[in-house]
Amino acid sequence: MQKVRPKKHLGQHFLNDREIAEKIAALANDCGADRLIEIGPGMGVLTEYLFPVWKQKLLCVEIDNESVEYLKNTPWAIGLKVEAGDFLQMKNETLFPTNNNGVIGNYPYNISTQIAFKVMENTGSVSFFGGMFQMEVAKRFCAAHGNKEYGITSVLLQSLYDCHYAFTVPENAFNPPPKVKSGVMYCTRKERPLPVGFKSLSTVVKTAFSQRRKTLSNALKPLLSSRSNFVLPAEWAGKRAEQLSVQDFLHLTQLWEQAT
Repeated sequence: MQKVRPKKHLGQHFLNDREIAEKIAALANDCGADRLIEIGPGMGVLTEYLFPVWKQKLLCVEIDNESVEYLKNTPWAIGLKVEAGDFLQMKNETLFPTNNNGVIGNYPYNISTQIAFKVMENTGSVSFFGGMFQMEVAKRFCAAHGNKEYGITSVLLQSLYDCHYAFTVPENAFNPPPKVKSGVMYCTRKERPLPVGFKSLSTVVKTAFSQRRKTLSNALKPLLSSRSNFVLPAEWAGKRAEQLSVQDFLHLTQLWEQAT
């Protein structure tokens, strides 16, 4: 059967290292979700290790029609559920019919952060999120406060999930090889609910990091001036955003919400 041609405009880099595919699948196969969604299965190198475990509880979402046809005509994939479409545009009720869904994939680098934000917006339905990203992105998701990798997505994702960087993948594991290394990370939903509104948290975090070289007293001026009773704790005024932990940002957001 003819293989699928990787398409540059879709950011396709097909994983061809079966050992790595098996390691990624092992993370998802043990995640405890009721259902699993694989984004961008391509020719199914990862799917082959997911389908035997999940069977009809696996849904593959693929935007590339050539890949959809390939999977529909592959002997090992008989019975595999493949939805043709763009994950970012699909309705949440179609993707997440329960409150215990897992999401896995070898994500196109150009939309991986957008995928992460869609997952975060549906945290109540997504208990597990993991897969392959550009290495810098995967490390940023899992970064601890106090270093340059720590940023907006670090705080937001870690406020909702416990995040773990699993391993690095070399360029030659793909066809065509990307110009950068890849990283595999995974995260599991925190049991406690978020103590603040996610929209409020996003506002505070994005404002704090918008001028990350400045102290918080300067970076947060737009918020401080918009609500006169919003006061930045004195011990944080001279710090920069990257020095605040996730818990610190949650507390700061509580102060912001209380100042309405």
